[in-house]
Amino acid sequence: MTLLDQVDPRLQPLLKAEWERRRGERVEALPCDVTVVLAGHRAAGKTQMLQPVAKALGRHGVDLDAELVRRHQRPLQEWILNDERDFRVAERETFRSLPSGLVVAVGGGFLSLHAELLRSCVTVEVPISFETYVERLTRDTTRPRLRPGVPLDQELREIYSEREFRHAAARPLSLIDFMLRLVRGRRPRRVVTLPPHAPLEVFAWRARHAGAELLEIRSDLHPAEIDLLAASRALPLLIARRTERLPDAWRSRATLIDEPLGGLLDPSVLRSFHAAQPLKTREALATWDGVVPGSRVKHVEPLGSPRDFPRLLETQQALIERFGVEHVTVLATGPWALPFRAVLAQRNALDYLALDATWSAAEGQRLIADAVREAALAQVDGRTRRLGILGQALGHSRSPRIHQQPFDRIDLGVDAPLDELLDALQPHYRGLAVTNPFKKRIAGIAHAPLPAVNTLIRAADGWHAENSDVAGAEAILAAFQPATRVTVLGDGGVTAALRLAAANLQVELEVLPRGAITAQPLRGPIVWTWPALVPVPGALRFEDAQVAVIAYGTPARSIVNEIIARGGTPRRLGPRWFIAQARRQRLLWESAT
Repeated sequence: MTLLDQVDPRLQPLLKAEWERRRGERVEALPCDVTVVLAGHRAAGKTQMLQPVAKALGRHGVDLDAELVRRHQRPLQEWILNDERDFRVAERETFRSLPSGLVVAVGGGFLSLHAELLRSCVTVEVPISFETYVERLTRDTTRPRLRPGVPLDQELREIYSEREFRHAAARPLSLIDFMLRLVRGRRPRRVVTLPPHAPLEVFAWRARHAGAELLEIRSDLHPAEIDLLAASRALPLLIARRTERLPDAWRSRATLIDEPLGGLLDPSVLRSFHAAQPLKTREALATWDGVVPGSRVKHVEPLGSPRDFPRLLETQQALIERFGVEHVTVLATGPWALPFRAVLAQRNALDYLALDATWSAAEGQRLIADAVREAALAQVDGRTRRLGILGQALGHSRSPRIHQQPFDRIDLGVDAPLDELLDALQPHYRGLAVTNPFKKRIAGIAHAPLPAVNTLIRAADGWHAENSDVAGAEAILAAFQPATRVTVLGDGGVTAALRLAAANLQVELEVLPRGAITAQPLRGPIVWTWPALVPVPGALRFEDAQVAVIAYGTPARSIVNEIIARGGTPRRLGPRWFIAQARRQRLLWESAT
């Protein structure tokens, strides 16, 4: 029996038709450890649906009305009739006291009267037609009258109409939208940390619009005097205590509080432990001895050697077995931790992300845009589909926007242990793009027969290396036809692709490294391969020269300005190169094991 079989019979044919029409639609999975609220009109069947939904999610279900009766020992009908205001206050307080992560069926007035309490929840409207609503409430004499001073049929019309308007304003998920997300499974809640000195309200709304679901406020980054009210209107707040104490005003605004491990072990807060060095799994588990099962835990360790990553996966699995999959977050930190954090995030409760490339709260954080894109577009079929790009200054890379998701920007320093990284990533990534300055170095590591590579494809015996840049280089040289001689500025990995493309197209290349640049002006068709960050030789001049720019975005604008200042005519051919090589990469990655 499906959820649709348990709703208003009058609506079932329409809902089932919509489900069949939309069941292949791509949507985000349900965020982990967030309360799911079944709301809607009286008599809609919320209580009936409570246990099936809780079972499907593997969570505990709570009927809020039954919980109110249990706590206060007062019959609901008598309570509402005699003192509805007191009942509504108790309803709010009881809901706020429940730990997050439950499935809660609320009363018929909750969505219209307390919608602000549901901002940090996944709220599902259980549908009911007006005709069924009238039938059920007319037949059920145990339910309290809400307006006993008017005839019952008038009361039902007025309340149904008023609450329909308020429900629409609250924008809950429809049952079909919820079922689509239920099929997709679970994903971590996205957390963005408020940077020091950032404009609080502006940053909070930017983070919300980018897809954040919690705004972390750390007490070691901000003065106790800041007012969190405006930020709490934009996003639920995760307050992290990193100093001796938290201001009471901060606690009152918190949706979730992060307390360092130690002291009182309250299972309703998030307990965090930050290791100073990599730990063996038994050592990591020992730090959590005595913590109540079912508690929310965050375990943070330096990655150490990439080859040791299986140890962190083992620690994550052991913590999940102890505390539950909805309550565990394991994070790696360090200069090359990003891809490993991305893999851990697939089973984490929380995913700590950077709003943009200008600041991150810890080394290894992904951009929130990439996490949102992954959640919306990643295929779910049991295969390892993760892709990534290795390089430097990847904040403006367009690869994540064009390639299949999930796709990670793995921004590395020049001293990164590439051989260890590639070994460690192979079980988790089916393909990697490679950009400057690693194209030549990785060609050697992968024992490629090419001087430079830009594509790695997972194979049974290791990484298979290719250079799809040749397809991009052919597109650039073709743009200069019928010219048969082209000058190339720079002799890096891109130039290696241009040499191969030139041989295919029978074009003669003159390659000028930085040291070969003189005061003599350069003429004719030219390809600029230097990255925007590389200083330009001071003697460089152009005269009657068409200069191809194969970068894009902000770096391309910088290069274009240099070309114009030195007398050349820029040609923005970066998108042409990018699209041609990306199409070739897609075909190569489809062959991955």
